[in-house]
Amino acid sequence: MSKNTTFNRRSVVKMGLQVPLVSAAAGVLVACGDGEEIALCADPNMLSFGENSIRQANKYIEVSEEADKNCLNCAFFTPEPAGPDGVVPNCGDCSIFEGLASKNGYCDSWSTKDTGQG
Repeated sequence: MSKNTTFNRRSVVKMGLQVPLVSAAAGVLVACGDGEEIALCADPNMLSFGENSIRQANKYIEVSEEADKNCLNCAFFTPEPAGPDGVVPNCGDCSIFEGLASKNGYCDSWSTKDTGQG
């Protein structure tokens, strides 16, 4: 006997959005050739459809391809406080995503942080 599976537009779109995100996250984890593992700040499987959609629309990646453009120096990012050893944790809050993002990440909404100098 076969199982009757029904696909509606919403379920197809949801699956279509989640697959690239999971694939990209897995690709980032294995992309480090020096054996260094990257811990994801926000697991795409644990985010809501809306949260994943915002990240995908902004083309968010966990590791920026440009050294001078990353979440740590973005106006929308607030890093978690440094620990007693002075090291800033990998994750922080992004006001665009309303959730966690990697300090090394990047998205199309990146905007330089006003340092107050000048």
